[in-house]
Amino acid sequence: MDAQAILTDTLRNLFDGVREADVGQALVMSARARIEKDPQYSQVAARLLLDVLRREALGFLGLAVGVETQADLAERYSDYLAAYIKRAADLEHLDQQLARYDLARLGAALKPERDLQFTYLGLQTLYDRYFIHTADGIRFELPQAFFMRVAMGLAINEIDREARAIEFYELLSSFDFMSSTPTLFNSGTLRPQLSSCYLTTVPDDLDGIYGAIKDNALLSKFAGGLGNDWTRVRGMGAHIKGTNGKSQGVVPFLKVANDTAVAVNQCFAPETTVFTADGPKPITDVRVGDLVLGQRGRYREVTEHFVYDQKGAPMVRVAVKHSVNDLDVTAGHPFWAIQGVPMEQSIERTLGQIEQARFRPEWVEAGQLTRGDYVAQVIPAEVVPVPQLTQADARFYGILLGDGHLTRGCEFGVSGNPGRDSGHLQFVRDYLTERGIHFWENGRGNEYIQIKWSVGRGLVRCATTGRYVGLDEAHLPFTYEDLYDAGGKKRIARRFSHLPHDQALALVQGLLETDGGVSRGKEITFTSASAALAEGLRYQLLRLGIPCAGQYRERDTGHTGTRGDGSVVSFTGTSRAFDLRIPAVPEIAELFGVPALTKRNWFRLGNWIFTRVKSVTSIAPVAKVHDLKVEGDETYMTAAALVHNGGKRKGAVCAYLETWHIDIEEFLDLRKNTGDDRRRTHDMNTANWVPDLFMKRVAEDQHWTLFSPDETPDLHDLTGLAFEQAYVGYEERAARGELKVSKRIKAVDLWRKMLAMLFETGHPWIAFKDPCNLRYTNQHVGTVHSSNLCTEITLHTNDLEIAVCNLGSVNLAAHVTEKGLDTKRLRKTVSTAMRMLDNVIDYNFYNVPQARNSNLRHRPVGLGIMGFQDALYQLRIPYASLEAVQFADHSMEAFSYYAIRASTDLAEERGRYQSFEGSLWSRGILPVDSIELLAQARGSYLQMDTSTTLDWDALRERVRTVGMRNSNCMAIAPTATISNIVGVSQSIEPTYQNLFVKSNLSGEFTVVNPYLVVDLKERGLWDSVMVNDLKYYDGSIQQIDRIPEDLKALYATAFEVDARWLVEAGSRRQKWLDQAQSLNLYMREPSGKKLDNLYKLAWVRGLKTTYYLRSMGATHVEKSTMDDAGKANRLSAVGGNYLSLDKAKGNGAAAPAACSILDPECEACQ
Repeated sequence: MDAQAILTDTLRNLFDGVREADVGQALVMSARARIEKDPQYSQVAARLLLDVLRREALGFLGLAVGVETQADLAERYSDYLAAYIKRAADLEHLDQQLARYDLARLGAALKPERDLQFTYLGLQTLYDRYFIHTADGIRFELPQAFFMRVAMGLAINEIDREARAIEFYELLSSFDFMSSTPTLFNSGTLRPQLSSCYLTTVPDDLDGIYGAIKDNALLSKFAGGLGNDWTRVRGMGAHIKGTNGKSQGVVPFLKVANDTAVAVNQCFAPETTVFTADGPKPITDVRVGDLVLGQRGRYREVTEHFVYDQKGAPMVRVAVKHSVNDLDVTAGHPFWAIQGVPMEQSIERTLGQIEQARFRPEWVEAGQLTRGDYVAQVIPAEVVPVPQLTQADARFYGILLGDGHLTRGCEFGVSGNPGRDSGHLQFVRDYLTERGIHFWENGRGNEYIQIKWSVGRGLVRCATTGRYVGLDEAHLPFTYEDLYDAGGKKRIARRFSHLPHDQALALVQGLLETDGGVSRGKEITFTSASAALAEGLRYQLLRLGIPCAGQYRERDTGHTGTRGDGSVVSFTGTSRAFDLRIPAVPEIAELFGVPALTKRNWFRLGNWIFTRVKSVTSIAPVAKVHDLKVEGDETYMTAAALVHNGGKRKGAVCAYLETWHIDIEEFLDLRKNTGDDRRRTHDMNTANWVPDLFMKRVAEDQHWTLFSPDETPDLHDLTGLAFEQAYVGYEERAARGELKVSKRIKAVDLWRKMLAMLFETGHPWIAFKDPCNLRYTNQHVGTVHSSNLCTEITLHTNDLEIAVCNLGSVNLAAHVTEKGLDTKRLRKTVSTAMRMLDNVIDYNFYNVPQARNSNLRHRPVGLGIMGFQDALYQLRIPYASLEAVQFADHSMEAFSYYAIRASTDLAEERGRYQSFEGSLWSRGILPVDSIELLAQARGSYLQMDTSTTLDWDALRERVRTVGMRNSNCMAIAPTATISNIVGVSQSIEPTYQNLFVKSNLSGEFTVVNPYLVVDLKERGLWDSVMVNDLKYYDGSIQQIDRIPEDLKALYATAFEVDARWLVEAGSRRQKWLDQAQSLNLYMREPSGKKLDNLYKLAWVRGLKTTYYLRSMGATHVEKSTMDDAGKANRLSAVGGNYLSLDKAKGNGAAAPAACSILDPECEACQ
């Protein structure tokens, strides 16, 4: 690592008057920018960020003693922990019960050296989203205190809670296991909502349907993903007894549920202005990758832009005192606000009461705001100096923006009134003269003058030779693009938007002395026809801690004038302008010789300015609303107020429907962008709950009959052979005309449409009903009617029970060595993790009683894994290989064994779960044994490995006699965020890219696969050319000739691995799981034939569910193929030696009797 290079880069970004806190951030940014040169700079950046965090936390708690190094803190971490817990409890961030722990004992158990194991992304994620912080954003929770706080919450009901808290802390802080995000957020707090996902079933009556929709809305405010089963709702054309009419089917109700989800989403009208790094923009113009201003005054990348079609969601118009435009927003959108302060109360008194915690900022929904409430505006904290720019340059730039012009490629000019504007005109003359720039002046009488000079230096006479010199030599640090946007409107360019504060003040001076004015000797105003320039000035004032109010106005400008020859000319038109009122704070008042303000109607708290709400009024909803998802900091700054990005994400609900439902064909079309929009749900995920009988009919090219569930009510709860028998009976009744609503179609035609919609819209996902039920451990108490949002939870639901699951993931990469899986360490990790998850059930806060009753009765948990790809890298195993499939099998067998054993140990200590008797567990049937139950119902259409290597007989007997603490133990969730904390790959996912680029205000930085870099270094291939090649090929190495073939196989990315390998590995994992896995499938260029083969393979291999089908965008495909078709073929060649593993092993597994549906060349079902 080159420490001097980091220091040099940092010094380049410092300036006179820089804040000490910004020096630390500058060091972090400098280190981060070098990550592309060597991934180890990620650790450097993380340790520099630790320096920032230590100063922030210890300073807040009054424990700072100067320069806080990690070595200093190591001796004081215990004292810090006690001070942190006490202060957080006093501020009501944490439960007072945590303060009653033996904090000295817990403090002595902390391991400060584990602060050093973070990557930059991991620590930044914790800093942004997880660490406890004050109302004004000060983080005072350090990493080891964070892990201990989570552990203390989970141990709160233990007998020896200190010992258990230390045990849990050891596991979390070692990165061997990580609890799910809700647990990390809320453990130890006053509202310990720790659950990740909910499953519900919707009844077939209006009260039940709208009750379920209401439950969705309530759960969405506090919970993770929701899975709704809609199969019971009667179909199109079904009879309605109460009205003697016909039903419109399930789709209209799904539309209501979709629109309710949109109503719960918190969004803005399209014209809402948002502060971005490129200047103020309407939210509709903000794109993924743009940078927006967040709660801490720093810019973060927009990762998603959501647009919702809404119908009838309540909206309000919020008028903020220090703003130009009102905000039109859905009533549920959170604002950072302070409520309850009397209108007449002085600012000084208010600040005193805030210090006494009588008032504090909190997130308040827009509809709950009232006149007189305070809302926050963020003071931008980042400074990006322009090299060699002076204060005079900044003032001159402001003058150019105000009364200047630049004719493209020709000349500059500044105009003014010689009598009124003598100050800035003389400054321009002096500025140009000092730089040797020739200028000339034009005027009209005593009221108008224009100073002009050429874009080049112009002709200057040399004093020695008398000749004119200097033609076309560059002379000013400004270009046309610095003054005008693409539409020719003036605005402050991005590179001048974040100058040091003295230069920003000079820029403001230049703007105000040209387009500004002073009225009544004390009020400073600014007028511009450019909205971008007006908001840009407001932004610069905000950077200086000065709020600014304003208005938009239109005025008739019709008038007559007299020409020089005495003739009269008429003018017509309308002037449009933005008028700003600039508070005369001392630094502004001094520039213009006006009295400084003595009374303010706003106040500063931390890095926020709080200003009053003028009014909140209800308005008619707009058709489309927008919201942003922001990386790390889940907030963004509009031009009027700081807001949270909406608490609910697009598609946080997934609707499930069984394939025999009469409305299934319409259900498949729900996500299409064409057709009747009243029968579309653009904002809701959908999934097809597919019974085995349908897949058999597809394989055998038979017909399939659709029914309305009000006439076939038992099909909803039946599975396996019982379902088949009842279904055939209903087909016979339909053939005899005994059913009013049914439809007979070819199964293959419906299958083709399912795959076509999956390809076209990404929905509905395909999940298989019978494997989820026939292998369900608690099938004696209910039927699994759906999965959850991420398709890994398979629990039963009914009218009285909402299924809930609490998640956590083992870091598989931490449990492998060069010799393979470290089973001793894995057993210890799983044992403790299962105890932590079981504790969540009793400690958890439940939003609805149906969820509490279900969870306490059955006690399901979902222990999963992450870092599977990292483990393969460490073992030198390509993902597209038989060895990877075998490792998935071997590792998951051990994982399953230890999880089940841990649950029996808990049952022995704490008692069995209430509904244990009658379960598969009680009959001695373990998850791997339940494959036989599926095989009995499915027949020859199951080709699933059943081999074992551990002593399952002994465990089977222990489960049967001792019992289980948990009805379900295992589920593999996506782990999108917690894997970043730990610094490993997500869940069971292959590497998406070996390189990706992230942005910040100072530029971009690149993150490269560290395993790949190590290998390339060892072979002498790591250099700047390689970095550029990786960028060009979007992180793929397949077309880089100098990289050896063995590395190309090892570091193949998701779209370069034949998706069938993902299914094969998933099948081996599925045999050990009592729930399911969130399995994404990747296909570079999908086709109907490929999808047909892939999803049939998933069914035959016994998978319970699938998740997203991801395909590569056309631009990426074009980039991959434009240079050399031969090279491009390598993309599909990785794993191209895929062979049915039954043939590879030679185990003689029988092919399906009807046809070989796994044969990619078979055309029978195409």
